Amino acid sequence: MRLRQCPPVGTAGEWLWGADEKRWRRAFPGRPDEMASAREFVAALFAEAECLDVVKLVVSELTGNTIRHTRSGEDGGWFELEVVYDDPAYVAVIDNGGGGVPVVKEAVDLLATSGRGLFAVSRLACRMGVDGNPERGHRVWVEIPLGKSLGF
Repeated sequence: MRLRQCPPVGTAGEWLWGADEKRWRRAFPGRPDEMASAREFVAALFAEAECLDVVKLVVSELTGNTIRHTRSGEDGGWFELEVVYDDPAYVAVIDNGGGGVPVVKEAVDLLATSGRGLFAVSRLACRMGVDGNPERGHRVWVEIPLGKSLGF
């Protein structure tokens, strides 16, 4: 068994915000109130990053879609959030499958009450993808430059 090398002596902040990639994974119950928990989780991780608001928006959209359109939102369902603090930052939401395949709609109806979220996410990301299938579940992932902001 190979042991991971301990971080060098210093402050926790120096280690946490150091040059090495940091990766976190966390599972949440598939309930609408857990969207706020997922946003709070990434808000703590990206507190000092310029892309904080973009990351929170992406997490809101991806978790909302997961709860609304997959088995993750059913009784006993759950979703996983995977985050990498690097440049670009990586955010992925993994669902329990069901429903269809997440698709970015290019022809967006600005008056529609739904269907614009993944399009907006795709415009904020430098890369985006979907892995998996409706039977086993999907991983919808996004890469966001650390310097990206919503610009308001």
